[in-house]
Amino acid sequence: MAALASTDVVVTVNPGDREIAGGAAFKNISIASIVFGDGSLTYPTNGVPLPAIGVFGFRKAIQFGLVAQAPGDGFVYKYDKTNHSIRVYTQGLKTGATGAGGETDTGALTKNSAGAEATVRAINTVASTTYDLGPMIELPAAIALASTTLQLLLIGE
Repeated sequence: MAALASTDVVVTVNPGDREIAGGAAFKNISIASIVFGDGSLTYPTNGVPLPAIGVFGFRKAIQFGLVAQAPGDGFVYKYDKTNHSIRVYTQGLKTGATGAGGETDTGALTKNSAGAEATVRAINTVASTTYDLGPMIELPAAIALASTTLQLLLIGE
């Protein structure tokens, strides 16, 4: 599968949401809506690349961005200033260095970010139960994202 590219991201900035701070301000503010993903393009390294900053109403740079989280999809979205992209985070499962020994048959199968059961069993777990698995991880590159709509609050020049 091919990875998402900036040309696969649709940006909408309504006239009233562009250059909110006005010409006299040192920084400007824009609110943008972005749509990406179709279930066939995969998440790329360094996040979902965004189109050029001019599409968002900026001329020099975007210094700061906030993402309004999409409700209910289980992911956390963050603006990456360095790569001008949206990073997607999901719950990860990290195991220790000690092997499971003879316990590999017990426990429920885990589910991946696409909602499919993986071949990994979490030892001593019960099916259809939620557990605290630790910190979030960046979405693996092989995952194809469904259509996602996000709102961004961007500050720049």
